[in-house]
Amino acid sequence: MFGFKSVFKKTYSIVLALSIVCCVSPLAFFTSSVNGDNAPQVTQQDLKDLAAEMAVRVNEIREENGLKPLYVVPHLSDYAHVRVRESVHKFSHFRPTQADYSGNPDGEEGENFDQYLIDENYPFVTAYENLAARPDPCTVDDALNQWRISTQGHWDTILNPDITHMGVAVTYERKDRNSDTFADDPYEWYWELLLIQVQKDPAYALLVDDPDNPGYKKRVYTSDYELDGQYLPTRYEIVPESTGDLSGDAIVDSFDYITLLQYIEYQCALSNMREGKEYDEELLNHPVSFNALQIEAADCFKDGVININDAKVLQKYILGEVKNLPYEFN
Repeated sequence: MFGFKSVFKKTYSIVLALSIVCCVSPLAFFTSSVNGDNAPQVTQQDLKDLAAEMAVRVNEIREENGLKPLYVVPHLSDYAHVRVRESVHKFSHFRPTQADYSGNPDGEEGENFDQYLIDENYPFVTAYENLAARPDPCTVDDALNQWRISTQGHWDTILNPDITHMGVAVTYERKDRNSDTFADDPYEWYWELLLIQVQKDPAYALLVDDPDNPGYKKRVYTSDYELDGQYLPTRYEIVPESTGDLSGDAIVDSFDYITLLQYIEYQCALSNMREGKEYDEELLNHPVSFNALQIEAADCFKDGVININDAKVLQKYILGEVKNLPYEFN
């Protein structure tokens, strides 16, 4: 996937959280009368929305604690979905074996959860897995509260300053509450929060004086790997209606102009850091990320480059000095 082989340092977060405390939940309508003929069904969109909300909440918690937000990676979320479905059969950091699926576990452990990342050549340094489960509807706050009060490292993992990326998934497994199976395994809601720290990208390296060895240089890596499709989660999906509409409200105004300036400033600070130039560290502590549609909308010249010239022409359009976007030279 990443075109190279490497030896990975592995660390594990042995953080399983179980709760059997019942409470009133906004999700109660999903599973009310769960064994009745007219029981509402949990849809894939319901689960997708919950996972998206969890990603936003994790970053809000990190921001409240002075930490950088984490990027969501679609591929990591796909794997988190695989793992959360596996946890229905075996609630463990070890993946289920065929015997676990048959309902007759033989005592042998499957692969550790991060073996897949190693097999896929993920450029990660550390990987952690937070799991949560409960019998009743489990909201984002329900799962977070389990991890918050856990004595097994859940909260420390979320607040780990070295973590850079995450994948999130939640699933619901309807069970017959009158069965022996439910008596032995009463959980119906399962959460997976997959957290990793990526390696430094060797494409961004500087030779600097080594203070421990006068007269010698040492290599310093200035940027993390960027993973395919990574993005900073937002509370709603932004879908621009036109060039310049970065907020997705179908209106091109000063808010879009300011948003574009913030994006350009962040990209400039990131570039300066990678090149060993002076940069505003505060800017890098508050990343600005555009989704693919926003990047297309921000390119006011449609030349494949987003820079200060795009901001200038956007400003002129807002002031009425430019009549159309994208801007075309006559």
